Amino acid sequence: MKEGMSERSILALFTAGHIVDDIYMNALPPFLPVLIASSGLSFTAAGLLVTFFTVTSSVSQPFLGFAIDRYRIRWIGALGLIWAGTLFGLMGVVRGYVSLIILATLAGIGPAMFHPHALAVVSRIATGAKGRIMSIFIIGGNIGFAISPVLIGALSSSMGQGGMVFVALPGLLMGLLIWKLSTRLDSGMRGEFVPLSMSDFRPALALILVAILRSWVYFSVLSYLPTYFVNLGSSVLRSNSMLSLMLLAGVAGQFTGGTLSDRFGRKEVTMGSLLLAAPLLLIFLYSSGTGAMVALFSFGFSVMASFSVTMVMMHEIMHRHIGIGSGIMIGFALGLGGLGVMVTGILADGFGLHTALTVLVAGLVAAGMLTHFVPLTRVAS
Repeated sequence: MKEGMSERSILALFTAGHIVDDIYMNALPPFLPVLIASSGLSFTAAGLLVTFFTVTSSVSQPFLGFAIDRYRIRWIGALGLIWAGTLFGLMGVVRGYVSLIILATLAGIGPAMFHPHALAVVSRIATGAKGRIMSIFIIGGNIGFAISPVLIGALSSSMGQGGMVFVALPGLLMGLLIWKLSTRLDSGMRGEFVPLSMSDFRPALALILVAILRSWVYFSVLSYLPTYFVNLGSSVLRSNSMLSLMLLAGVAGQFTGGTLSDRFGRKEVTMGSLLLAAPLLLIFLYSSGTGAMVALFSFGFSVMASFSVTMVMMHEIMHRHIGIGSGIMIGFALGLGGLGVMVTGILADGFGLHTALTVLVAGLVAAGMLTHFVPLTRVAS
């Protein structure tokens, strides 16, 4: 699966690329306060930048995944990093709102190029430990997601909107590095293209529903947890600190879940982690003090233990179409799950935030039970 590069080197290269890629995935939210202050944008107008970026990235990933499967494009992941870096850098230069929203919309194509290609590469190099290897790659994205607010905040607080110009550098440098080395990679791009049909999707439907429900729960907790703590009397700083600790627990959960899935099975780990996360969330919501915090961090660990595992399951089910399978899981399913945050918000407005978060427990139980219907497929590497 390689030409001149070891599997470990390929994994390290694309994991580093994933760190950079997901810096851009989370770059807009911490940039919004600067735009609101410098350009006088309303909250709605600023929020639309995030919406357009997210929709473009989510919708385009399955189609770009299909293109990767069909045309075996080795350099598209590198182009995605360069594309995202360039367009985000330009946001430090332009001033008009129309220009900003065009750049935000087009920037979403960058991660959509990188994710399916990089996931296909990582899936192909994994031999006997797909779960563990996939978890390492995905943890790279978690690191980038966490770095982004600090990086964007430091640049924008010292240089204002113009600081975004320097955000282009990681994407340009990493993109050029991967581009230069891409000719040395087999990248799993060999083989005849197999025409896509509904029979390829049908076995994956249950798994896609599992991913959508999990994303709904995860992004809802991510979005409303700080507000929940503030409503209980915590400071904003402490509330966001609790969220950060939960995310760190999720990173540990991803690696553990991926490793355990290689030994005990993908379905078993996925079902177990989701069904365990449900009572942990319930305990957090209906307890206080140290017990509530332990339950929250355990929930973060458990709910994310299945993320890399379900990605590997998708690759094993759609092994002839890994690019589009990756695009569906990390684009379409995550995007639909993210839209579920609006449903949680509507419930919170009507019945209170505590009730809305309690409803998420049912989503976890449903996701766990649906895992039973995912076909057990193991494809030799």
